[in-house]
Parts: sequence; structure tokens; C-alpha cells
Amino acid sequence: MPDLSRSQRVQRLRNLRRERGDREMNVWVSKPAGDAIDQAVESGRFRSRQEAISYALEATFIRKERNVVT
Repeated sequence: MPDLSRSQRVQRLRNLRRERGDREMNVWVSKPAGDAIDQAVESGRFRSRQEAISYALEATFIRKERNVVT
């Protein structure tokens, strides 16, 4: 029997993330990339895989664009 309170918490969290404009995406990563992400989390650099991946994506796609001279 599913834990309704857990299910409700997950749904509430998903709704909050959608409201703030976040998008859910599922991706596959290579073994070396996955190992590097796990190592960064295990070493304490990031609290979670999600945080590590978000940091890497923002550093690549958002911060770079801000530094482009036009």
C-alpha cells in the first residue's frame, strides 16, 4: 500500500518547483560523468546530485552567456 503522505509531499514539492518555473527533465549521463557527479556529492562539494547537475548546467549555459561581450 503506498504511503499517501509521502506521495502528497512529492506532489507538493513538484508543484512548488513548477510554480517557481523549474522544469523536470530526465537525462542519461555517461559513466565517467555520473562517477564525477557522485564523487562531488560524496566529497561534500554538493548536497545532492540535483544540486551538482544544476550547478554544472547553469555554469555552462547561463553564466557563460552573461560574460559574452557583444
